Amino acid sequence: MAGCGTYVITVRGFVAPFQIGVYAHERGRRQRLRIDVRLVVERGRPRFLDDVATVLSYEGLVLALEKLADGPHTQLLECLADRIGDLCLADQRVVEAEVSIEKPNVLPQIDSAGVTITYRRDDAVQAAPGALS
Repeated sequence: MAGCGTYVITVRGFVAPFQIGVYAHERGRRQRLRIDVRLVVERGRPRFLDDVATVLSYEGLVLALEKLADGPHTQLLECLADRIGDLCLADQRVVEAEVSIEKPNVLPQIDSAGVTITYRRDDAVQAAPGALS
């Protein structure tokens, strides 16, 4: 049902060890990353039903992030963010995804370094219904 508006799902503070980094000393070891994801989701109906099957579940997003954490080495935070953005937009209900990734304690002078990237449905390559359910 078109025209029913949107709602926002957030996952804040997902922390897990990832194989990430461009430098030789970062290869072969895992580094903790903190990930926040904000999804704008089409409602699909004027009122919510009290049934988890009718909404996008944040648990599905957390499980998908856990799978990515077990994945192969990635050099750039930006590339990891792209993977997360693609994963989110693979669900047709998601119209926008904002992905923030921080690498804490990467340099002694700062608390963390990171990226925030916004992905929009227009940019999505593929779409599958219920990809994050």
